[in-house]
Amino acid sequence: MIKIQRLNLDNSWFLQINELRLLIDPWLEGTEVDFFSWFNTQWHRTKPLAFEDVPEFNTVLITQKYPDHFHKLTLQKLQPKKIIAPASIQKALKKILPEAEVVGLSKEQPEIEFLGTKITFLPTYRKIDPIYDAFMLESEEERFFLATHGFHPTPEQVDFMKKDVPCEVLITPFNEYQLPALLGGTVSPGMKNVKELVGILNPKHVFATHDEDKHATGLVSKFAKITRAKAENELKQIPWLADRYHHLDHYNQITLS
Repeated sequence: MIKIQRLNLDNSWFLQINELRLLIDPWLEGTEVDFFSWFNTQWHRTKPLAFEDVPEFNTVLITQKYPDHFHKLTLQKLQPKKIIAPASIQKALKKILPEAEVVGLSKEQPEIEFLGTKITFLPTYRKIDPIYDAFMLESEEERFFLATHGFHPTPEQVDFMKKDVPCEVLITPFNEYQLPALLGGTVSPGMKNVKELVGILNPKHVFATHDEDKHATGLVSKFAKITRAKAENELKQIPWLADRYHHLDHYNQITLS
């Protein structure tokens, strides 16, 4: 059983793979502030799903260390019992959720298996911030690839991504988001990277993420150059995307198989 649901119109998701009921990067209220409010403050333009309507879950996956992924206020309200995240934020998670089981994944310890699904951490080759990693989820029947800021794999990672088990779902941004190098450079690589990942994974379903037109103030918003993806009907005419693409602009849960 595979179910998927947006929790906001940015980058928060619910994903069910058999017995695994996963919240991905939940951010359901308040702002996200990078370093200082004058540097970057953002908040949702469309109200997220209400806390009381969040589906029953047994795990939270945090894909990145940044506050629009690792949103402390939301996590404190949700009080998850189990969290899987990059090892770089394991201590910070334990500080705000001391009762939770926190599994930190890293290059040295990249995998965990839980409820019949293996979750693998794929680190970026970048050595300095901003660092954007990816995750592969695998059951016996299918795989799911999460690249919440896009992903440029190494040759070794490409070999891993091209396994015989079919790729059911790819979740990745469609927008291109660029900053000056001193402020972080490429935040999301856009449609060229979507095409690269589709070519490697050959996924059955593709969902755009992290593309919400959020309210924003601060230095970052003044320098950001955003190239937004085409409209739904135009995306469905792209030969390599076509019927794979799902335009999910609502909070209804859908079943893929």
